[in-house]
Amino acid sequence: MDRSLKDEISAFIKANAEAQLRFVIDLCNENSYTYNIPGTNRVAEMVLEQLGGLFPQHEINEQTEVGDHHILRMRAAGEWSCRRSIYLLGHMDTVFPPDHSFQKCKREGDWLIGPGTGDMKGGLAVIVYALKTLGHFGLMDRLDLTLILSGDEEIGSITSHSLYEVERERARACLVAECAGPQGEVVISRNGKAGARLDCFGKDSHVARVAAKKASAIVELAHKIVALEALNGNHPGVTVNVGKIEGGLGPCTVPAHASCLLDMRWSDEKQGKGLLQDAGRISQDRINRQCRCELTILNQRPAMAATEENEKMFGVLRQLAEPLGMSLTAEYRRGTSDANYFGAAGVPTLDGLGPICEGDHTSHERIIISSLATRTALLAFFLNRLGADNSL
Repeated sequence: MDRSLKDEISAFIKANAEAQLRFVIDLCNENSYTYNIPGTNRVAEMVLEQLGGLFPQHEINEQTEVGDHHILRMRAAGEWSCRRSIYLLGHMDTVFPPDHSFQKCKREGDWLIGPGTGDMKGGLAVIVYALKTLGHFGLMDRLDLTLILSGDEEIGSITSHSLYEVERERARACLVAECAGPQGEVVISRNGKAGARLDCFGKDSHVARVAAKKASAIVELAHKIVALEALNGNHPGVTVNVGKIEGGLGPCTVPAHASCLLDMRWSDEKQGKGLLQDAGRISQDRINRQCRCELTILNQRPAMAATEENEKMFGVLRQLAEPLGMSLTAEYRRGTSDANYFGAAGVPTLDGLGPICEGDHTSHERIIISSLATRTALLAFFLNRLGADNSL
């Protein structure tokens, strides 16, 4: 791409910056909590409306428990004999339920504060406007590109992961526009993760009838929680967090059931295998022989390693960023995303291509407004480069 075309593209993105910002605000003001199906589907409609007819192929993977998933292709799924596709991933769902107090956007200087601004409605806007820009300059036709929009990323991609496991076989590269780090970092590797529920079962009784012989599910669960949290110190690169506990009827009843939700993360798959084995062993150990426990894995993502291919792509991206006044650094991010499914399968993968963000998943989530335009230009230039150079 010559200098004059780059300048024209940058000028086009700048001219559309206010429209892009308005689009982000509209997306964020539409609640799309994962289980708010109408809201999540409405966000998809908004994105599809912006994309217009850029993609000749559109498949809808209909869902009943979460919003629908959408696959948009520049060529039909069967046309893969000679070339493979570049994949772009985005998700419409957020972590904020409709009754949460954090529902609308507000602007403070160069900050846009709002639910999902960084994770990842700002990233959706970066994707949309990068593609609109390439379309405006007639550069989309040269791209063998597939865009996947999912509705359940925030709960571990419990339905969309099966799509990724099929689609990644057709991928030559994967790009994800989750938020950039606070210094604009681009993600080249990520943790693996498992979300799980531990259920403990005892025997209910009036407290006056059992004394010291009671079979309390809560007491059994308490021992398990202490043992699970102790894994944090015994396994380098591993984190375990028990985040929610439920159980019992009241103070005068011995609880027959108690449960907790836990999050387990690891930096490589060998660690993950050992961690899951230890968690399973802890769940089976009985402190009180009258009690039993069951560990259920609710969702799981493999670790995404920092491969030579990821680093090679990042090097090209960094070169493209310099004329835009951006100094990029690579990040190992402890969180997970849909990038994990592609990266773990050996597909060259970069994440964190969205706007610069702070406080994602909190009631002060915010993005730097000016980073929307620069990250959009960077993604547009990078997609064009990938389309022109099959060696990447």
